[in-house]
Amino acid sequence: MAEFKLPVVIHGITGRMGQIALGALNNIVEQKTAKVDNDVIVPVPIGVGRNPEKLKRIAENQGLTIYFSDPEQAMEHARQINPSQQVYHNTVATGIRREIMLDALRFLDASETSVYCEKPLAGNYRDGFDIVDALEKGGFLHGVVHHMLATPGVRRAVAMMPEIKPLSAQMVFGYEVGSGLSGNRDYSGQRPDFNWLFDQAGGGIILDMCHEGYLSKGLFGETERLSAVARLLVPQRLSTDGKTIIDCDVEDYAALRREHKGGVVNISAWSWFRRINSEFGPLEITVDGENGSLVFGLYGLKVQWKESAPANRWEKSVTGQKIEWRDHWQYLNLDYQDPFAFELAEYLQCVVKREKYPKDAIQACNILGQVEALYESASQNGRVIESADILTFPAKVPSGWKPERLQGNGLLVEIDH
Repeated sequence: MAEFKLPVVIHGITGRMGQIALGALNNIVEQKTAKVDNDVIVPVPIGVGRNPEKLKRIAENQGLTIYFSDPEQAMEHARQINPSQQVYHNTVATGIRREIMLDALRFLDASETSVYCEKPLAGNYRDGFDIVDALEKGGFLHGVVHHMLATPGVRRAVAMMPEIKPLSAQMVFGYEVGSGLSGNRDYSGQRPDFNWLFDQAGGGIILDMCHEGYLSKGLFGETERLSAVARLLVPQRLSTDGKTIIDCDVEDYAALRREHKGGVVNISAWSWFRRINSEFGPLEITVDGENGSLVFGLYGLKVQWKESAPANRWEKSVTGQKIEWRDHWQYLNLDYQDPFAFELAEYLQCVVKREKYPKDAIQACNILGQVEALYESASQNGRVIESADILTFPAKVPSGWKPERLQGNGLLVEIDH
């Protein structure tokens, strides 16, 4: 069994997602989970960050031995480690990804360098299109993070879909992210500041949690039509600095509906103000099918097969008779695996084999097209958008197009506090 060194340049390693990527690569090295035939792929992390002091501190804390402030220097070092194959992994902030990516592609060679990106691919469909267009014209092998699909609970649920024959679904996501203004410091900085600010292109739960789009597709297939309602529930929050008050101007709640081409209707609610009442954590998905039902989250799943629940009749209900509903579910054992490491190992294997990666930037750009449709629907109080009217690559945006982000239409601050 031979080892194959594959340098991975993490651009934006001083950020949250860059450090998660570093942890995933370290996990792959330790667990030896990336293999091609009898060879073990050994990723070699190379960090890139703009802030030298923060970069050095993170490197010392996380055992990163190779790091640069200049991405071109980092790529040159990567070529010295492996002249024939390297990976450029972009984890910079969503709002600046287009600019950074297009600049980086200048000095990347598609014959030897593959490209991997954090999600969302960009702050809007037009920027995402520009990235994909450049990647495709340059001939790059590319991929984008879809990590929720790699979690044990979701992977098991996807595998069980043919067996239960899904008919309808509900998704509920979110966790209590208090404003931080109560004096309880635990509620300050649970999410980055950009989550609440329009001008930083990371805010807005519809965009930031575009997981909803690829989760729905992974479970139920292509979307026929969709609609959304969005609101801003918490207009002011305390910054991560513990002192500054942020005037929020993006939605922190969205109710979504998808009708899938296979017939499944998926209703979901995504919120940054939710107190969890679920045994499976911040994300709970219920799928009711012809042969059974699933309830699951990222790391747990239970099933109830056809007619295995107690038959409830109204005569019993009106008397207040108690039924232990949860006693009639079967919990399945799931082995924990770091989803970021699991997914990244899959991608690295495609890189070494020079095979197209299924969760590529085209798929991520199409999810941004659905994000645009959801914002358009929300701006019109839930108007249904048909699939034919949803932007998909290689469709370009019309002349004069601007992304809808609900500013100025009165929908964001309607809650009377």
